[in-house]
Amino acid sequence: MRKILLVGLMLLSHMYAGEDVYAIFNAEAIKDANLNLATSGIVSNILVDVGSEVKKGDLLLTLFNQDIESQARSTEQQYIFAKKQYERYQRSGGAVDRNTLDRYKSEYKKLEADYSYQMAMLSKTQLKAPFDGVIASKEIELGDGVSANSTKLFRLITKDVKLVLEFDFKYISKVKVGDRFDFRIDGRKEDLHTTISKIYPTASTNTRKVKAEAIVQGVIPGTFGDGYIRTK
Repeated sequence: MRKILLVGLMLLSHMYAGEDVYAIFNAEAIKDANLNLATSGIVSNILVDVGSEVKKGDLLLTLFNQDIESQARSTEQQYIFAKKQYERYQRSGGAVDRNTLDRYKSEYKKLEADYSYQMAMLSKTQLKAPFDGVIASKEIELGDGVSANSTKLFRLITKDVKLVLEFDFKYISKVKVGDRFDFRIDGRKEDLHTTISKIYPTASTNTRKVKAEAIVQGVIPGTFGDGYIRTK
C-alpha cells in the first residue's frame, strides 16, 4: 500500500512539475528615444550632459532665440495694453459706440493671437525631456548647427529596464505571465531572477522564436545573456 502511495505521489509530482525553457535575452530601456527639434538654428545653451538624470519637461537645450524672445515680449506688452484698454472702454457703458468697441476688441484679439504664435515659435527652439530618464548620449556641442527634425541631439533612456527574451515557439503554450526566469548576464558570475511580464502573441517567421518581456533592476541596457523560464 505504501509503495502504491509513493508511486501515486511521484506521478502527481510529474504531472504538476514545470518544464525549464531555455531563452536568450537582450536588456533594453523601457523607453528609449533619440531627441531632435522641429526647427533649424544654432545651439546657444546645453543644460545637461551624458549621465544627467532629468524629469519630464526639464529644459535640455536651446537654440539661439533672442530675436524671437524679444519680439514675443514686445507683443505681450502690446497685447496687455490693448486688452486693458478694451476692458476699460467696455466698462464705460455708452461712452464709446459699438463699432469703436468692436475695433478695440479686434485689436487686442489679434495681438493675443500674435503673442500665442510667437510663444509657439519660441518653444520650438527649446528641447525639453519627453519623459523621466537619463541622458545616454550627447551628439551636439555649443555653436553647432541644427537641422529641423533630422539632427540627433541626445539619446534619452529610462532607468527602468526590461529583458526581451526569445525562446522556441513550440513552448508558447507552456510559458505564462508570472513564470520565473532565472538568468545570468555575460561577464557576471551571480545568478539572477525575475518574472515574465509580457508574452508576444506571434512567432518570428525567420527564427521561429517567440518573444517575452521581464522587468529587472540593476541591469544596464545593451547587455545580454541567457537563462531558463521555470514553467508551472
